[in-house]
Amino acid sequence: MYRIILKPETAKDIEHAYNWYEDQQNGLGDRFLETLKECYKKLEQYPFSFSEMAKSIRQLKLKTFPYVIVFEVIQHEVVIYAVFHTSQHLVKKFKKR
Repeated sequence: MYRIILKPETAKDIEHAYNWYEDQQNGLGDRFLETLKECYKKLEQYPFSFSEMAKSIRQLKLKTFPYVIVFEVIQHEVVIYAVFHTSQHLVKKFKKR
């Protein structure tokens, strides 16, 4: 089983998305977090089953929400670099990091 590692910037992404969804509808932010937890479980077990974007960087699309988890597998860890809305441009997002 692989260990999930969240970069500090990723925690900010998640908090921002959570707050936005909670502002839209009470409880929707919690549903977003539950969806993320389900994705983490998949990543812990099968990180190489998700599409490769470039070199060793992979992505996992959330089912219910228009978000993508961008990650890399390094040894026995899944390092999550970003959780971002699909309307954002990936290159622009990573220039900030």
